[in-house]
Amino acid sequence: MNKKNIAKITLDIAMAILFITFFNKTLISFKFHVQSGKVFGLLILVHMILNRRWIVNITKRIFDSKIKIRTKLSYICSLILLISIVFIIFSGMMMMTATNYDRKMFYKMLHFGASYLSVGLIGIHVGLYWKFVMNMFKKLLKINKSTSITKILANLCVVTVLVFGIYTTYKQEYFNKLSNTLAYAITHIIPQDLEEPEGSAYEKESLSFISLATTYGSIISVFGIATYYIDLALKEKNKSKELKKEIIKELKRV
Repeated sequence: MNKKNIAKITLDIAMAILFITFFNKTLISFKFHVQSGKVFGLLILVHMILNRRWIVNITKRIFDSKIKIRTKLSYICSLILLISIVFIIFSGMMMMTATNYDRKMFYKMLHFGASYLSVGLIGIHVGLYWKFVMNMFKKLLKINKSTSITKILANLCVVTVLVFGIYTTYKQEYFNKLSNTLAYAITHIIPQDLEEPEGSAYEKESLSFISLATTYGSIISVFGIATYYIDLALKEKNKSKELKKEIIKELKRV
């Protein structure tokens, strides 16, 4: 494995760990939460620099019919994810400088909503590149062949993670949180004269790092596994179509 690919994997792991800590602003300290957000932004920039050839090439040819739909979807997913992360950082900064309840809640809901949206987008992103990631890890760990036993164990792990992920997604009310926070932000784009209600405002869960990693890692896994197998099914369908076309061509020749 070349050094650039090792750097990419290391960077992705670092970003994943850092991103998980964001779901508890007091996990280490609020100061760490703020500063690590800035560091995360720099890591995103480095990630884009390492993948600049792909980004520039697809950006120039995004409307080219020769570019596969899968590649275009991957590009769009990555773009939306980048925009979501920009919104997370921007809203976090604006939330700290807001002087009234209306703007504070608007930026808070935008901050939370973009964070939840990013969880799903990261999962989709991972799913689209899962085969590439696994091949890199196989090279890194020097795993040459997969036996029938390892395949069975791998499938059992996938099913276990998927079931647990679906349960966690339901238990955490992920889709409700996503829709409610984004809906609030959208309906409060225009400043309103609101008074702060009695009681506590909407807050993220105060979980340990292990709990955060388990919770959001499993939700990401649901999106990743679903994306991977949908992508795999579409590839098999395309192969089947191509095979039929080849058979028809051969029959016509005869």
